Amino acid sequence: MNLKLSIVNYQLSIFVAIVTFFAIPLKAQVTIGAQKAPHSYSVLELTSTKGGFRLPMLSSDERDALKLTSDSTEAGGLFIYNTDINCVEFWSDGKWIDLCSATPAGSIVNSITLTSAAGTDDQTVCGGAGITPVTYATTGATGATFIGLPAGVSGSWDAGVVTISGRPATSGNYIVVLTGGNGSGMAIGTITVNKVLSAISGNNGVTKGATGLTYSVTPVSGVTTYTWTVPTGWSITAGQGTYSITVTASSIDEPAGTITVTANNGNCTGTSTLAVSVGCPVKTVSGSWLTFMCYNLGAADAIKSLTPTQQAAYTTPEDEYGDWYQWGRQADGYQLRTSQAYPTNNTSDESSGIVSNPNLDGNGQVVSTFEASGKFIKSNTDWRNPQDNTLWYSNDKTVNDPCPAGWRVPTHVEWATMIQNNGTVNTRIWNSSGTAGYLIKPLGNSDATLFLPAGGYRFSNNSIEINVGSAGYYYSSSTNGIYAYSLNFDGIGINPDNNSSRANGFSIRCIAK
Repeated sequence: MNLKLSIVNYQLSIFVAIVTFFAIPLKAQVTIGAQKAPHSYSVLELTSTKGGFRLPMLSSDERDALKLTSDSTEAGGLFIYNTDINCVEFWSDGKWIDLCSATPAGSIVNSITLTSAAGTDDQTVCGGAGITPVTYATTGATGATFIGLPAGVSGSWDAGVVTISGRPATSGNYIVVLTGGNGSGMAIGTITVNKVLSAISGNNGVTKGATGLTYSVTPVSGVTTYTWTVPTGWSITAGQGTYSITVTASSIDEPAGTITVTANNGNCTGTSTLAVSVGCPVKTVSGSWLTFMCYNLGAADAIKSLTPTQQAAYTTPEDEYGDWYQWGRQADGYQLRTSQAYPTNNTSDESSGIVSNPNLDGNGQVVSTFEASGKFIKSNTDWRNPQDNTLWYSNDKTVNDPCPAGWRVPTHVEWATMIQNNGTVNTRIWNSSGTAGYLIKPLGNSDATLFLPAGGYRFSNNSIEINVGSAGYYYSSSTNGIYAYSLNFDGIGINPDNNSSRANGFSIRCIAK
């Protein structure tokens, strides 16, 4: 045979074999580049010490010409090398993913950029002052979360803009983390509070006319002068210009006032304030004070200037009892102790001036007159039909509340606090030469700070007076179903959680609002 023909036949045989090899579906595992069996988990293994496996090289336009769409699920796992971004991409879940950023190809990666003034993301403020709002512009994200913002500072997200604002109570570092979109853009910032002054230390509720009261702040490095102001009627007796003052309180009941101190340490001017009230204070469980008025509503003027101890020794108890009030009656709807009665259940207070039939004694002489609005409305449950729980609303001052401006009817929780923290059981005054009642001495105090006389009450069914001088009944602003909570006591015990008919006429002792 001709040598040239033999070579041609040999080449043809190899070609046929290759075509046949690729025409028949492979069912075995294959290793290329080495004489060894592939691993059990491999269909194809490439082995070489001279080079690597090169993927198809496509530009973004050439890649997009493949016309894969979001429903091209059969193309999942397809790999290419994108020559525009110099990165491997693969098709997964209906989109191209590049291995350099692990984000969908062509999508916008989350980013966050400070847009407020330079340095606002690392700012220092004086204690009590608000920060300059910090703003960031973002792309790609759909929201943001905030980590580590100091108390008093909050973050918000609105149409791609992040805003941080507020009045920080403490220093702190914060992180803004973008959510949604692609990637995890974030920003870091610092808020530092140069707190010039601490909170003012001292009693927030004080006895009227009290002397030697001390109020102070923690000394601050660099501060040489502290400027104090006290409420009208108070006086500073020592310490003005220093971090601690001694004062004398007002001689009259005052429901609200403010003590203020201002100082400057060269970097910041700081101010601290403390709300105070003057009256008859009792301790709370936290060690602060609740300030009650020092006398019942309607008590005689002679009582208003007396101390609690003097009231307990007073020999004309009728001056101390004050008026009776049905729960929820308006401020001009007070119940005089000489009040006559209306029929059952009104829907509102009535007021028509002085009645034409005054109280007469046995000889027909006028003893007293009274306003029609002060008449007692008889009822088994409530003077008002239908009932209204908001007339004296708990923890609030309403238009129906009979207490003067700055004062309100106490809640039953506040009555309970008075009992729990103020030694009342051992200080009741009964069958004494003065007025029966409870003399309150806060635990740890030798001085009494509150006296509650046993003024009795007017009974809802028939308007008669009951237990005058032998028991006390004081409304709270709190309701319990169809009833109102009240503080009741006698010579044996005291209870702040009694359920009482709202048509009863009870005493009122106001508390600072």
